[in-house]
Amino acid sequence: MVVNQLQERDARGFLTNLEDLVSRARPGGHSPVPDAIDGVDQSGTVYAVVDLGGSLRQVQIVAGWWDAVGSHGVAAAVLESLRFARDKAGLARMLLDRHRIPYVVPAPGYQSLFTGDPPRELPDYDAPDFPDELLRKVSRAASVLSSAERLARERDSGEPREVAGPRGMFYVLLRGLSVVGARVNEYALRPEDGDELAADARDALLAARRPFANGWEG
Repeated sequence: MVVNQLQERDARGFLTNLEDLVSRARPGGHSPVPDAIDGVDQSGTVYAVVDLGGSLRQVQIVAGWWDAVGSHGVAAAVLESLRFARDKAGLARMLLDRHRIPYVVPAPGYQSLFTGDPPRELPDYDAPDFPDELLRKVSRAASVLSSAERLARERDSGEPREVAGPRGMFYVLLRGLSVVGARVNEYALRPEDGDELAADARDALLAARRPFANGWEG
């Protein structure tokens, strides 16, 4: 990823601060890396915040974005800031590995990965609710299988598609399961829509990264 002077200064400052924290960390102690790592686009008006594993937590579009990137450039700026934030998270993990400092990367909830219905233990065979719980388990298994098959089709198809945010302002462009771009509804945007657009971008990007989630429509 090509960076400008603003991003280079940001990355250098991030590494300098992190190296200082690591040098003062106790051996075997907790990771000194902050829970949230931000990345900025080249204009300095669009930010993405990720965790140490690079998972998106927040998008911020600050004052001045309209003059800096405008409606025509804000979608690309969001993706750029997200890539930069993930690059910084990767640098942080490399530094922690080099110093042999343990850290935890949040993992998805695998038990409910393909369905919003969490697993439950079956009651005893002679319990009154055993038939209902057995039917629930069978239905859940069928739902998981259907979602997994749908995910495999999307992964292998390579067909382009869009995932829209709930406000209809930000659209993530995918090919298969890979994010290849983004766009916004340019003609409906105003300079004062930064906060709402940021929230819609976050929701759209999160939805695009979990196509197997409960309620997803491909």
